This record gives sequence, structure tokens and C-alpha cells, in this order.
Amino acid sequence: MHKLFRWFARCGESYVHAYLSRIDVRRLAIDRTYGLKLFLFVWAYERNGAPRAYRIAAVKAVSSLNGSVRHLADRFEKFRAKKLNPKANPALDPRIGAIDIPAVVRLVRTGALEEAFSKLAIRGVGHKLRAFFLRDLVTLLKSESNLDRNPQTYLWCQPIDVWVRVAAEELCHGIVDPAPRGWGRFGLSRADRVAAWGLVQLALDARVSPLRVNQGIWYFSSNVVADEPRLRSLLRRGDPHQLAAELALMKGFLPARPTWG
Repeated sequence: MHKLFRWFARCGESYVHAYLSRIDVRRLAIDRTYGLKLFLFVWAYERNGAPRAYRIAAVKAVSSLNGSVRHLADRFEKFRAKKLNPKANPALDPRIGAIDIPAVVRLVRTGALEEAFSKLAIRGVGHKLRAFFLRDLVTLLKSESNLDRNPQTYLWCQPIDVWVRVAAEELCHGIVDPAPRGWGRFGLSRADRVAAWGLVQLALDARVSPLRVNQGIWYFSSNVVADEPRLRSLLRRGDPHQLAAELALMKGFLPARPTWG
């Protein structure tokens, strides 16, 4: 199992290069407008059913503002005329003006992930998307050492999507479900709490980054397999060499760098 986790951690490096390499980290730390556009374009709409048009309209809306973010909803509606999904659309939430990404960056640098997580409370952005952003932000800032290998801290930056959930079901047998007291603050279902806790514990046991393992599982599952029964079959074999062979079959057809930035 440790060999599998180490393999996924190495795979996570491919994710970092393919999806995060063009982000301007210095600008992210000081430019509130750039931070908001990046948050909306890359992370905030990364959920099933959210049209790509949303993230495009959101970036154009922020770019067209003259000062106050309070008019963002009106601008968004200008660039996206129908199916606005107001109940789950972060750009239409009045709280969008309070989203200060440079402030979140400062908290993440010091390892204050719970407070950073709370500052991302906005319509349509639940645990998965907030944890997704924080996971990548910790990576970009190279601040994982400030998490002190604390399993609970890692839950703030351990997003659970369909692929990560499947992998956890196959890999994390026997990991004890954490006690429910006080865990409601994470906003995780029981199944996702168990998945996140198991992946973090096993990654730490294998002495690799739980963030890289999470990124590697997603990168491999989404780009190399994208089929749940096939993924379960590969994981049940427990052989990293077979995973590597599967990855090699996609050589030349894997994302290598962002197409934006």
C-alpha cells in the first residue's frame, strides 16, 4: 500500500506541472482582482453540471468592473444571459465582495487552514471546492511543512470528488472512522470524511504528501482511466507497475501544461 501511495504522490507532480505551472504566485499574494478572477476561473465552478460559460462570464465580469465588486452579479448576468443558477452560483452571491484571496494566501502561508477555509464561504462552494483551492494553494506556496503533519489540518485541503472517493474505497480498508464530535465544521458527509481521513492517514504513514497523493489520484483517474469499473480493477491489483503501464499507454495525450495564463 505504501508503494501505491508513493506512486500516486509522484503522479501528483504531473498534476502540479500540468495545471498549476502558469499561476503567478507573487501576484496572487498581492492582487485582489487577479486572485478573484483566478479563484472563479480555476476552482469555484469545478463541479458537475456547472457550464464552462460560468467561469468565462465570471472572469469577464470581474475584468469589466470599475472599482466595487458589489456590481459583479449585474456584470455576470450581462455576459451570461440565461440559466444563471442563482442558488449555487458564487458570482451571484452578495458575499463575493468579501472574498479576499491575498488574505487567504497570508493565512495559508502560516498553516491557518481552518480560518482560510472559513473565508471562502460563498454560495455553491462547499467543502470539495474550498478544499480543492486550499490544496493547490498550499502547493503553490510550498507551505505544507506548516501543517505539522496534523491529520485534522489536512482535512481542510483534501477535496473528495468521485475519483478520489472511489480510490479511497479501494485503498483505505480498515481505517477507523473518526469520532463525529466537532467534525461537522468540515461540512463533509460521513462517506467523504472517512475517505479523506483514510487517504491522509495512509499518505502520512507512507511518508508522502497527502496533497500530492490526492492530486495524483485525480490526475491518473481523470486523464488515464475515466471509467469507474476499470479504476477499481486497477486499484484492486495493488501493483504500481500496472498503474505505470496504464499511464504509459496515454503518452502524448496527457495534459502537460495549462492552456491559459
